[in-house]
Amino acid sequence: MKRKYIILLFCALFSFSGCNFLEVDPELEGLKEEDVFSTYKNYRLYFDYVLTKDQSINKLNIHEGYPMFVDFNDRRFALVSTTDAADAGRLLRAQQEVKICKLGDETCSDFSFTSDRRPIALAMFKIIRIANRSIENIDKLTNAKPQEIAELLGSAYFVRAYAHFVLCRFYGGMPYIDESQKDNWDLERLTANETYRKAADDFYKAYEYLRDAGKMRRDAVPGVAGHLAATDMNRPSGCTALALRARALMYAASPLNNLNGQQDWIDAAEASGLALSAALEWKYELLPASKYTDNFIGKEYTNECLWSYSHYAKGNISSLAGFNAYPMTYYNNSCGVCPTQNFVDKYETADGYALNTEEDRAIAIAAGSYEDQKPYARRDPRFDLTIIYDGSTTPYVEGTINIHYDPSTKSFPKTKISGYDAEFGIEWGTTTKGYSNTGYYMRKMWSGARGDKDIKRYYHDPLIRLAEIYLSYAECVNEAYGPNGQSSNCTITALEAVNTVRRRIGMPEVRSEYTAAPDIFRERIRNERNIELAFEGNHYYFDIRRWKVAPESMGQTLMGMYIEKCEVSDQYPAGRKYERRAIPQNRQCVWKDCMYWWPFPVKEANKLMVFRNNENWQ
Repeated sequence: MKRKYIILLFCALFSFSGCNFLEVDPELEGLKEEDVFSTYKNYRLYFDYVLTKDQSINKLNIHEGYPMFVDFNDRRFALVSTTDAADAGRLLRAQQEVKICKLGDETCSDFSFTSDRRPIALAMFKIIRIANRSIENIDKLTNAKPQEIAELLGSAYFVRAYAHFVLCRFYGGMPYIDESQKDNWDLERLTANETYRKAADDFYKAYEYLRDAGKMRRDAVPGVAGHLAATDMNRPSGCTALALRARALMYAASPLNNLNGQQDWIDAAEASGLALSAALEWKYELLPASKYTDNFIGKEYTNECLWSYSHYAKGNISSLAGFNAYPMTYYNNSCGVCPTQNFVDKYETADGYALNTEEDRAIAIAAGSYEDQKPYARRDPRFDLTIIYDGSTTPYVEGTINIHYDPSTKSFPKTKISGYDAEFGIEWGTTTKGYSNTGYYMRKMWSGARGDKDIKRYYHDPLIRLAEIYLSYAECVNEAYGPNGQSSNCTITALEAVNTVRRRIGMPEVRSEYTAAPDIFRERIRNERNIELAFEGNHYYFDIRRWKVAPESMGQTLMGMYIEKCEVSDQYPAGRKYERRAIPQNRQCVWKDCMYWWPFPVKEANKLMVFRNNENWQ
């Protein structure tokens, strides 16, 4: 009987043997297998199912693996709001249950396994099957050019690798499924290290095929006609494959997953060097500070983005409110993602002093670089571009944004946006008005516009951009060879890689006291990654886990900044009283080691004889 359940699991859930694979695209309905795989047009239609971005038609595509929708309200940044980095403006089910380590079988299925709105696991297994079918049947394709075949194979190996990578990030080591049909369905779980390494091997195969197909980038290089204008830029490229290979090996080498000690880091460093060298050879470049926000708002692609995914192209802000940052009163009387003071403290002073701890801040104060009653002055430029704070200025805002309490009026002053009075505000412990409980709001993915019909933008996340490759290279090389080391295939050091990212935004080079040894520099690399990639791609959620710092990060007291208007004085030079406060208890985090991995739905895992599940969050 259990053997029957095993087969049903992989048929119904993983969409393997015995299922009608021709149902994946309406245009292929009624065709036989030989019809699908014998013509280039039909083959492409079959495979392109995994690259479809139109969510109204298809929920089971590769972009679902860049998980935005792990939440009952489809909040785009749900995962970061379950960490120490941020708080959601109102308590959502995802935030409540994940923050207190409650994620049983039923809830887990709802979060990541349903076929309707959050099909992370289901989508990835279906994608794996389609990729395997595409690889296995490539010899049946008779009317395709060699370059077309190479592109199809490269894309298939890429998505197979990416789907396994996504599963491993969430669930830990998984069976690596490289055949569409198996006689033995009792598949052993690999370790996370092994899973990431197998994904890296597939990414490299993808790179080789895409290189041979002439698809190292999908558009022309800068200065050549067609630059950033290709219609297939959502598809994988050779440079993207190398970048994701490097990411997979970095995850394999990280403390949570490392099995081979220093060799894992050496392998990751060499892979990162190859990825960075290829991206620079093909003329990807960091955007200047003045165009930094183009990576997230206003353009579907920039020359910094190797692979990107737009959400609800050209939708106005009112239709995107549930997915992006927004102030109170914009959307059902609730606000969006609110960074904690803990995360705000990661942004250095303008001259490069760390502010992470009380000791750090004392040093910065002594150096004349920081004032605790003028906390937002002279900070890393990315602070202004990522965080909305009291006194922020943004497009469409008249004057400054107000997040302070005025005792004289017993109210929060209004902020005028596009002629509309908006309330930001801060109110400790409220669950009714949707004010920030931290004193901050997220700016990075918000244009500053109100929901007027004539204000439209592309809103998207880079799946991977050049800045991440620089920082991954720095992390891996530092661990393998030290701050001044470099890989054998790249000419810059770990320190130079970090400084390159900093220079483009207008920050000075990392201060010498932070680069004396690999373990000291490690902390600055991680901090740089936190702020450069803030609120993108759930990097923070997974980074603190792979680094094994989540117990400390999520075990600390989460703080906010309470602000009151007052008279200007020597004590309060900004005319504000700034008071660090612990945010309400129902907004605090807990940590248990079972939270490193999500539990695979028990009712599905139990159908496999040898599949040992992760611990449930209870």
